[in-house]
Amino acid sequence: MKRLTLVFRNQEEGKAFRVNVQNPVENIDTASLQTDAQVLIDNGLVPEGYVFDEARVLESNTNVLIDILK
Repeated sequence: MKRLTLVFRNQEEGKAFRVNVQNPVENIDTASLQTDAQVLIDNGLVPEGYVFDEARVLESNTNVLIDILK
């Protein structure tokens, strides 16, 4: 599974607020990410006092070794 994580930080408290997007588009450019992050802030979807800090793409694979209760 692939996931895009947008990280916003409160510079005074050092706390992080994350927004996760499942299965993001393949070719993400940084300008679009910054614009989209600002839209989230402007529309009140990010707590007040937080600024956009970073974006990460995470990929994970799950291998089930035992599934007793199918």
